[in-house]
Amino acid sequence: MDKQIKAVIYARCSTEESRQDVEVQLIELRRYCQAYGWQYDEVSEYGSGYKSNNQPKLEELIENIRLKRYNVLVVFSVDRFSRQSPSKINALLDTIVEQYKCRFIALQQGIDSENELTWHVVKPLFTYFANKFSKDLGEKIKKGIAQKRAKGVYNGGRPAKKADIDTIKVLRSKGLSLRLIAQEINQGKSERKKISYTTVQALLRKHGSNLG
Repeated sequence: MDKQIKAVIYARCSTEESRQDVEVQLIELRRYCQAYGWQYDEVSEYGSGYKSNNQPKLEELIENIRLKRYNVLVVFSVDRFSRQSPSKINALLDTIVEQYKCRFIALQQGIDSENELTWHVVKPLFTYFANKFSKDLGEKIKKGIAQKRAKGVYNGGRPAKKADIDTIKVLRSKGLSLRLIAQEINQGKSERKKISYTTVQALLRKHGSNLG
């Protein structure tokens, strides 16, 4: 039966900054599928799991599941799948499993749709916790902004991340990829000051450098 399994692994991070990388999740997901000898495809994206319409690759993946192109969906954890309202996500997961006949597995929580206890008891708890985390984080941010405004020290938005474009150009001329350039630039910097490869990409475009 396992020979007929076609799995898909899905990984998501909410930001493209270097402190978050979907590769961390993908390593574990690949290892899991390989241990069972499953064929699998990979889907990953960067975007908020809390805001709607911010996971286009997931939406495309679910359509492919509906079309019976996959019969197992494996994610690292429930919150990597989504942080939207528990009722919405539980309904979506039930549709994937019951209507589309696709098994769902979340590694970190040990959730497996073929296990009734984890599916009907554990899953709803973690969809709730995933959503609550984002709600609480949003409230903390709002309160922090309000306090800064009251003190007259809020300038709006996040501070821009800085990087030396000349250094970036030199590293690019040596054939380094955007990710490797970001890693090189980030050495010795605090997490708050580290840049992502997309920041490197944007700076090169801004200064008219060839990205090829």
